[in-house]
Amino acid sequence: MSYYFKPFPTISYKLSGMTPTIFVTDITRRFGLSSLLRNNAAIYFDYEIKDGERPDIIADKYYEDQTLDWLVLLTNEIHDPYFKWPLSYANFTKYIRQKYGSVASAQSTTHHYEKTLQAMSHNDDGTIIPKRTVIVDYATYLTDVENTRIVDTFSYEDELNESHRNIKILDERFLGIIVDTHRRIFR
Repeated sequence: MSYYFKPFPTISYKLSGMTPTIFVTDITRRFGLSSLLRNNAAIYFDYEIKDGERPDIIADKYYEDQTLDWLVLLTNEIHDPYFKWPLSYANFTKYIRQKYGSVASAQSTTHHYEKTLQAMSHNDDGTIIPKRTVIVDYATYLTDVENTRIVDTFSYEDELNESHRNIKILDERFLGIIVDTHRRIFR
């Protein structure tokens, strides 16, 4: 991600008590894809992040340039890769142990109750209609156990982590335009 900041301008900064002025990268600048590009599905393709893959690995795989990791993140509007990028299985279980004490503890702790409003189905034309659920209270759970379920903390965290696996990859034909614009803006 450090390559993203390379073309950014520097500003002079003087800390109180320090004699010399230092020059630092102006990270308050922003660069984003215009809504015209962001909403054009034809220039992206779907990708599912494999266990342990990082943005630099994906950038190297598709653009043959690991320094374009920032573009993978920018394309998906991921501003915080620590919480919006899927954790590897090893890091996920480590996170669970740190947050809940153990995997067993997370699996035995109720996070919430969920009612299924509509099960996942397929239309005749092949369209997939996703499952729709809503969080309910314990009393509702008890009155309709056939259509409700207990979601334990481990399952909740796992579903949240897995939801970050599906991203968009910018078609490499548009790579030059984006990279050149990025450099030009900060010149």
